[in-house]
Amino acid sequence: MVAAALWLSTLALASGQTVANNSFETPALGTNSFLYNPIGATWSFLGDSGIINSPGEGFFGPPAPAGVQYAFLQSAGTQGAFSQTISFTLSGTYRLSYLVAGRSNNGHGAAGDLSYQVLLDSLVIGIDSTTSAQPFTVRTFDFVASSGSHILSFNAVSSGGDNTAFFDLVAIQIVPEPPVGVLMLSALGGLLFVRRLRNRKISSGNGLT
Repeated sequence: MVAAALWLSTLALASGQTVANNSFETPALGTNSFLYNPIGATWSFLGDSGIINSPGEGFFGPPAPAGVQYAFLQSAGTQGAFSQTISFTLSGTYRLSYLVAGRSNNGHGAAGDLSYQVLLDSLVIGIDSTTSAQPFTVRTFDFVASSGSHILSFNAVSSGGDNTAFFDLVAIQIVPEPPVGVLMLSALGGLLFVRRLRNRKISSGNGLT
């Protein structure tokens, strides 16, 4: 998990789209606490969602991969959601990456088996689910975006129970186009392959092996 956190931290600092408060350290909460629908977090929180200062009292969450806080989505009542408006400087293919974990089963009906969706505006760009006691795990989804402002959101899907997932280190990187030379070599290789197959068919037709 440490290696994954370091990798995602590097992505967040590298050239890419800025995801403000990507580690959910703002607003700073008291030690071992949580807050539903916090204000001043850059992210907008709705329903059963918020920020945890790990382990978050009754949530008994794992240690934070970076800093001391992370976001949570819950499906106990109103499905949680959190979102942020992000300005994309270029049109193209992008890669979203983040860490996600599942709440441990507390033996009293609360667990971490949560399904959720990731959306860009109204388009679903990722579908995933967590399992109880799942450690923080890297998730990546590629998507296409035009230049301009778009809303990135994480939405819990009803699970029929009290389930919670934890999120940290959200990053977005543009996926570079392959160099022209690579494309030309790929096309040339394809042509040579087709020609070789054609020559084999001609040789077989002439009774040659």
